[in-house]
Amino acid sequence: MKSECRGCKKSFSGSGLAVNVDGNDQMYCADCYWKLQAVYQKKKTCEDCGFFDEESCTKRKKTLIPAKVGFNSYFVEAENCADFSAEKKLVSKKKEKELSQSQKEAVALVKSLSDKGKTLTFYCCHCGAPIKIGAKSSEIQNICPRCKGDLEIVNLSKFIKQHQ
Repeated sequence: MKSECRGCKKSFSGSGLAVNVDGNDQMYCADCYWKLQAVYQKKKTCEDCGFFDEESCTKRKKTLIPAKVGFNSYFVEAENCADFSAEKKLVSKKKEKELSQSQKEAVALVKSLSDKGKTLTFYCCHCGAPIKIGAKSSEIQNICPRCKGDLEIVNLSKFIKQHQ
């Protein structure tokens, strides 16, 4: 089956990569897909705005439609928005930085590990890289140093309790 790329207009075999821009599904070749994804990652997004709240704008009181490039959704209406403001977002980011109860517990357990001189090694769930906490590294890492994968899904307090 031959398909035509919306970016470079070349025909290619296979299904192509689906992109939804302005409500229209479009097919792209791999080269154009990566270029398009790089363009969208550089754009100003509604998620950085203080008025953004779970796929809607509280200032304009409307639901936002994301541009979907592969598995990523981009709310790029901020590029043309006169009400874009990053000020309120700073306040909410400060709230996000406050530690939850499980995070506080994990910090206390890591501190007790380092006080005892013990090191606990766990592995990244994305790439398998060993990550050490305790005596050798008392800081809790939220991002894998090798693959930059999110480590928030690992319940460190439960993990440490199981291995003490």
